[in-house]
Amino acid sequence: MPTKTSQSIRHESRFLVLRTIYARTTISRAEISAHTGLSAATVTTLVGELLEEGVVREAGQISSRGGRPTATFQANPGRGALLAVDVAETYVRVDLFDTALSRIDQERIELAPGAQTIETVAERIRRCAEQLLERHPELEGQVLGAGVSLPGQVDPARGVDVFAPNWGWHEVPLMEALEAALPVPVRIDNPLMALATGELWFGAGQRFEHFVAVNLGTGVGAGIITDGKLLRGPGNSAGEWGHTTLVWDGRACRCGRTGCVEAYVGVEGIRATLAEIDPGHELVQVQHHRDFIQRLTRAEAAGDASAQAALLRTGDYLAAGIGNLVNLVNPEHVSVLGWITNYAGSELRDRVRERIPQECLPGPAATLSLEFTAADGEGVSLGMAVLALEGFLEQVGLPSASSQPGVQTVGGVAGVRSMR
Repeated sequence: MPTKTSQSIRHESRFLVLRTIYARTTISRAEISAHTGLSAATVTTLVGELLEEGVVREAGQISSRGGRPTATFQANPGRGALLAVDVAETYVRVDLFDTALSRIDQERIELAPGAQTIETVAERIRRCAEQLLERHPELEGQVLGAGVSLPGQVDPARGVDVFAPNWGWHEVPLMEALEAALPVPVRIDNPLMALATGELWFGAGQRFEHFVAVNLGTGVGAGIITDGKLLRGPGNSAGEWGHTTLVWDGRACRCGRTGCVEAYVGVEGIRATLAEIDPGHELVQVQHHRDFIQRLTRAEAAGDASAQAALLRTGDYLAAGIGNLVNLVNPEHVSVLGWITNYAGSELRDRVRERIPQECLPGPAATLSLEFTAADGEGVSLGMAVLALEGFLEQVGLPSASSQPGVQTVGGVAGVRSMR
């Protein structure tokens, strides 16, 4: 393990203070110190830095018994605006946030089925961002940065999408096209890391230091948080749990391998399970992913025996996959997130909870909590807004431990630049 420098310790401390302030409506220095374990002097210094940059503001004062009033602080929504871009296989969504990470507005464009190029994707990002800002002329010149989530294995340090199988992308350069579409500082990541970042700041990360955020959707992955930090790995590919082997010599996966977790608990995996149980079921032919899951869970609730059996078997697969994660990293908690959780019925949820003790070793299972959290793209957008905020703070000399090392930042001039 490399020795921590005083600078890295300071970055970690700043991250703790920043995340604590953003997770609460208002908070005092003493409360920050109690929550983070940092000394009062350290908290005072770091809060002062954030106040000076305008990211945090004084919220008011509360009376204290026999002494001077105590100042409270909160995130400052008026420091500027942030763009959070979620690019999925079927849509481009751009959200506009203030610097308190509250959503202001949203624009979305559907993508036609089939492969896309980074140029076509960037053009749709540009169109969404321009339409958003045309509706908010008061934010002219106030956009501080953007976070862009793209499907597949994204390497922020090199600015490339290493592998996006649905579009046939291999080592696709991203930054030039994004720079043309969004003339503000840009950071890139993939949906898994974005979702885990949002959960770290505003979800399970408020209660746990060691947890796993499992993403269920068209693709499947697991964001791993240890000691309150997101595990990325040197190539930003940590957490590709969906492409670990669940069934030896099993179903073909879109990654080119066989037997992957994703081939059993991703959307196409669930469809394959239904087809194995009832090849003639009408839902096997429903191609739109969200429509398929919605109709399957409605059929389950209506007593459709094949739908119930398919979701029960999917629960077995999911419990086995989560059990492997629990045995490997021993988390305190597992959050099951992603758009499928909006629709997952009782058969799936109850089956996973029932099977988890059998899929984990007794020690890790005894201390584990598991929660299904409904999310419909909100977590990805929030995570990318966080990334954009971190990028801005790094530019003004206030980096945190969660900032990506070596990231290429588009529009490298620090400060505020217009989208127009």
